[in-house]
Amino acid sequence: MSHRLHCRPCKYETDETSGEMICPVCGAPLWVRYDEAKLHEVLAATMPGPSDSLLRQWKNVLPINNESLIDAITLGEQETPLLPSLRIGPALGIKDVYFKLEMGHTLSLKDRGTSLCLLKAVEMNYECVCIASSGNNAASVAAYAARAGIPAIVFIQKTVSSSKILKSVAHGAKVIRVDGDMAVASKLCAQMVARRRWMNCGGPNPFRVAAKRTAGFEIVRRLGRAPDAVVVPCGGGTALVSMYEAFKELKQAGAIATIPRLYGVQLAACNPTEQAFLEGRDTVTPIQTSPSLSDAIMNNNPFWGNYDLKAARETGGSITSVTDAQFVEMIRTLGKQEGLFAEPAGSVAVAALFQLLASGSLKSGETVVCTITGHGLNAPQVAVKQDELPEAIPPTVEAVENLLQM
Repeated sequence: MSHRLHCRPCKYETDETSGEMICPVCGAPLWVRYDEAKLHEVLAATMPGPSDSLLRQWKNVLPINNESLIDAITLGEQETPLLPSLRIGPALGIKDVYFKLEMGHTLSLKDRGTSLCLLKAVEMNYECVCIASSGNNAASVAAYAARAGIPAIVFIQKTVSSSKILKSVAHGAKVIRVDGDMAVASKLCAQMVARRRWMNCGGPNPFRVAAKRTAGFEIVRRLGRAPDAVVVPCGGGTALVSMYEAFKELKQAGAIATIPRLYGVQLAACNPTEQAFLEGRDTVTPIQTSPSLSDAIMNNNPFWGNYDLKAARETGGSITSVTDAQFVEMIRTLGKQEGLFAEPAGSVAVAALFQLLASGSLKSGETVVCTITGHGLNAPQVAVKQDELPEAIPPTVEAVENLLQM
């Protein structure tokens, strides 16, 4: 049985096999339609424990028609850790800070959504999968496509970390490096999707949102309640809107009493959603970006930006941003004080804690979850400079003693 997709603003509805991801009537995103009674029944009961795959763990709340395909798709994506902060939170005076470590098989949060996108691509017999990406999503789609035995075409913006490009190449994807930013790469990807039977596994894909909302389910399952606030890096915006969907569903099912305040964090170098939030607008418009040490979340025309605005406002949260200097400092702090190595975009949620606390957005007695969305090995050159690498010393104890005294 195939699933239905629907447009919330104009009520247009279609079958998932149509291949449509954006409403042909009003241009809004299409969403997966769930059996609400079944969804609420699952979420109100004891939620499933970890499994060999997130797809199998959450199969009853995901649009999966052929469960037997999971074994042909999975790369072992599993529930991600929720670790209490041992030093950063206490130093800030916040009662309970947790880190949701969204670092999957390909070292970022993207695997959670990609796994379902590829399963649906196989279910619907797509000849190829594609995506426009700043790097992490491209690597994830390349890996899962290789596992599924489907060709992958990834469009990446010009300025991308070489380590991310190499991951896509290693997994056999056709990498198309576009002379432009994410808006340019996304437009070119969409034009090719219109010409060929390719599944776009990026932002517009409703199955990506469907899968990524399971991160919110996991937070509640691990804490036994909803946190007071969740802070999420915000580029294309899928992660934030997915969290909102998860907590809304949990509240409607009676599993939680309140929805956490949601805070999206962008880069000061690329903050179109923050600008719209601060100006009181309901629509995010493209902006000119500035140079940044981060290549991820450098999305100047976020597909889910308007919905991120709604998520932040309706939960009493906000959209903010951090500078390069702030996230670089936080990368080092997370490494030295918490034993966690995050990439620039992965560290911004924690970097934003200082200003959110100073502004009164967060309170000292609250439970706050920060999502860390990418491993530092995606961009190691940002955390450690070349001149910090140690020189070789003679293999003698005297040389070691001399070095220790320096």
